Amino acid sequence: MKLFGEKKQKMKSLMYIKKTGISIERFKKIVRREKYAVVAEKYFLFNPIYKYKYNLKATRQCTLIARIPYLRNFLTTAVYFIIKAKNQN
Repeated sequence: MKLFGEKKQKMKSLMYIKKTGISIERFKKIVRREKYAVVAEKYFLFNPIYKYKYNLKATRQCTLIARIPYLRNFLTTAVYFIIKAKNQN
């Protein structure tokens, strides 16, 4: 980030995001283990909140990339899930 001239505060913010993140696969594993089911999911190349933080337009991830485990972890900045308990309709 230094090579591209990013400001210190922006670098700090991005590193915090990386540090506190959870992989998509790990989240899905926890959902299954705790007896929940994914009802809907949306993958984003650029997280919608980045509009306000970095002036980047929210952009949905390419469907092909979103379907490739592990690769999507590097090319997706956010995933929004709706989950429910498996015994609910």
